[in-house]
Amino acid sequence: MEPLKLSRSLISFRATEGGTSVFIDLEIAADGTLAMEGQDLGRAPQEVYGDSDYEYWARISPEHKDLLLITLLAEKYTGDFSAMSKFRDWLTTNEIPYEGGSF
Repeated sequence: MEPLKLSRSLISFRATEGGTSVFIDLEIAADGTLAMEGQDLGRAPQEVYGDSDYEYWARISPEHKDLLLITLLAEKYTGDFSAMSKFRDWLTTNEIPYEGGSF
């Protein structure tokens, strides 16, 4: 799988395995809707659906994005004693601006 690529509000990744290529795009639309859209091409959709491609999507309305965000962060960090440092490291690695501090 290729690394995630960020282009404004769009993140894409591609993977190919066993004759099937998978394309996934994440985008935040102008109205604030978060969309994940995907397409599988090749062997797997041909075997399962009798067609060379299969498309799918999920969209999260702007009023539910905060719930999605807090749920994902809780899933990733709950029970991890080093959650704060890992979170800050992750923000830094991904060049996501943040404010932080300690005393």
